[in-house]
Amino acid sequence: MSDRDSITKEYMKQPDRFADLFNGFCFGGEGKLRPENLRDMDTTSIVLPYGSDGASLPEQKVRDILKLALKTDGKAAYCILGVENQTEVHTAMPIRNMLYDAMTLTEQVAATAKSHKAAHNHGNDNAEFLSGFHRDDKVLPVITLVVYWGADEWDAPVTLREMYPEGLDESILKYATDYKMNLISPAQMTDQQLDVFRSDIKAVLKFIKHSKDKTELANLVNNNQEYKSLDRLAAQTISVCSGQDFNFPVGEERIDVCKAIDDMVTDARNEGIDVGRSQGRDEATHEGMRNVIATVKDLNLGKEVAMQQLAKRYSLSQETALEFVDHNW
Repeated sequence: MSDRDSITKEYMKQPDRFADLFNGFCFGGEGKLRPENLRDMDTTSIVLPYGSDGASLPEQKVRDILKLALKTDGKAAYCILGVENQTEVHTAMPIRNMLYDAMTLTEQVAATAKSHKAAHNHGNDNAEFLSGFHRDDKVLPVITLVVYWGADEWDAPVTLREMYPEGLDESILKYATDYKMNLISPAQMTDQQLDVFRSDIKAVLKFIKHSKDKTELANLVNNNQEYKSLDRLAAQTISVCSGQDFNFPVGEERIDVCKAIDDMVTDARNEGIDVGRSQGRDEATHEGMRNVIATVKDLNLGKEVAMQQLAKRYSLSQETALEFVDHNW
């Protein structure tokens, strides 16, 4: 797992951000989902795809983040919420997401059947007995949000229908399954749309959105006080997702992003000065070597003498000295 993958996953695992993401995307910023009413769930599932020889091959699938949403009494669950973090575009994401949601629903059915079996409750008829799932049993809805942490637009399908061949008859398509993924892509959202978020998600996504335009980014950072004191993990998320090589003070939990940008620019400027000085010294050395060659040529002493003089005066190997002579003779 790359730094971007691990940092974005850790960032979104925090209950307050997780709740804010769903409140912003699903409820227009209304705080219907509360952090204290979220419970972590196992993100590992087992699927049984068929191998080339027809035998079923168990395969483990791991979701990024999965949480159970409880009602305000903190007891009864009413929904399962998932977040998939994408630091790169996945061109088959609708199918991948659909599989994740289906696995989560399947696990609910399996858990219900297991509970009935443990209680020796075989159901009212053969259908309930064979399926293990009774007619009055229910499953919780599963909602998955995909967060794309790139500064570019998501340029891949967001629905299963987009992945079907063009030109299919509508009489066929109306019976074909469709699936629409819930995508959060900052490059395709306005600042006003990002304002629905109440946590530092807003600052992180806005920074990523404007990171490719230096003027827009400067205006954003300089005109928003929240960047003066940002949570360290939020600042790290900005750094890895926008390609900004920030230097974070050791032990500091609040980061001044404005200062981090200034320090980064200063370091780059100083590095450029050092490179320029080094290049200047190299050019002066090469000019001196060319003068030696010119003197040897004026005296008609030949390339061998020029090579020996360069090797002696500038501590060069004979191969390097000869190559320089050949190039400048």
